[in-house]
Amino acid sequence: MKLVTRTALAYAILTAFILFVFAYSVYFVSEKNRKDEFFDRLDYKITWRAEFIFDAQINKELIKFLHTKNKKVLNEADISVYDSNFNLYFSDNMPPLGSKKILQSIKKNRYLNWSDDHYQYRGILYTDNNKEFYIVGRAKDVTGLNHLNAFKENLLYVYFTSIVLIFIIGFGFSYYTLKPLKDIIFQIRDITEHNLNKRIIVPKAKDELYELTQTFNATFNRLEKSFNNHRNFVTTISHEFRTPLSILIAEIELGKELNRTIDDYKVSLDNALKEANHVSQLSTALLDFARANYDRSQIKMSDIRIDEVLVDAKLNLLNKKEVKYRIGISYTNLDDNDANFYNYFGNPYLLQIAFSNIMENACKYSPDHACHVDINASSDRIILTFSDNGIGIPEGDLEQIYNLFYRGKNKNYEIGYGVGLSVVKQIVSLHNATINVTSTVGKGTTFTITLSV
Repeated sequence: MKLVTRTALAYAILTAFILFVFAYSVYFVSEKNRKDEFFDRLDYKITWRAEFIFDAQINKELIKFLHTKNKKVLNEADISVYDSNFNLYFSDNMPPLGSKKILQSIKKNRYLNWSDDHYQYRGILYTDNNKEFYIVGRAKDVTGLNHLNAFKENLLYVYFTSIVLIFIIGFGFSYYTLKPLKDIIFQIRDITEHNLNKRIIVPKAKDELYELTQTFNATFNRLEKSFNNHRNFVTTISHEFRTPLSILIAEIELGKELNRTIDDYKVSLDNALKEANHVSQLSTALLDFARANYDRSQIKMSDIRIDEVLVDAKLNLLNKKEVKYRIGISYTNLDDNDANFYNYFGNPYLLQIAFSNIMENACKYSPDHACHVDINASSDRIILTFSDNGIGIPEGDLEQIYNLFYRGKNKNYEIGYGVGLSVVKQIVSLHNATINVTSTVGKGTTFTITLSV
């Protein structure tokens, strides 16, 4: 069932229930008022009949005859009169109305009202010449019941007509209300992997539908970014791996066909090993980038010491490099800082990768192969500053250095793959931290990472 129909139906059912309660209340009150009014009229008729019987001094049979004649034209009340000893004094019909129990109740309460399926009854205590009589009368409210039945029929007609109208109105209202949602559905259906740049467009409003579209658009932004990264990743990988693999294959084929001496084979093997190392380093860099692109919720975080992670990153870098790198670590205001200021909640493995990549770049692009790291810790943040005296980064390249596989104008200075800083940027973002860079060509570069505690 469509949401529009279900909403209209639920609205109609709820309104129908409310209308039913209202209509039943009106009918119940009308019926009660009719009965109360007829009991009052019945009391008048009984009293009038009693006065006619006791004051007119007419033969009882004649009274019965007149009563029978009047009943053919008017809705007269039948009565039965009892004396103070509950003996029948007069009755319009046989068997007489009332019983001893009813008469006792009339004697106690001075009047009594009750009804059955056809008649309304009223019993009263009547006094004539200081003598008490108990009169029980009955009559049928023909006019009132006819009016009430007509009212009930009209009420039912109006009730069911109202339900139909309410459903139609509710359907139109639901359709109008949910039409923006239907438009959103149609727009979402048009978005495929071939046009992920398309977004849902709705008028700006402070309602849930606008918030829903913003959520969808944010999701599509992430999907588009992920899809583009994946596409670029695959395209670039195929390109980046093709060159070293082609060289590796060529060296092996060349060594197989042309080499004649052991020295020739050694040269070919050295070249092949060099390209194999390039492939291995590129693979490692790409795996680090893949890990850095994980969702934050999928990464295990723990309490760590930033200075210890930094030292581990330094030792790992120095152990795997043949070139002698020089990395110095210093603390700002160490004596004034609390030891707990260096505590941080993060992933030690990813942070080691980020720190190692920055230090390696600093050493690699510096003639003295040196990098200096300064730690400035406080109660609310930890600031790490990585500085070198290297060749620097041209101003035109600063905005693109975090793009995957991007290499600036200094790419001929040292072999690289354009992956390291992309990994750093992703890891810093995963930790809700910030990274800034300042550089002067020919003087050096400074990276600053700010970790909020």
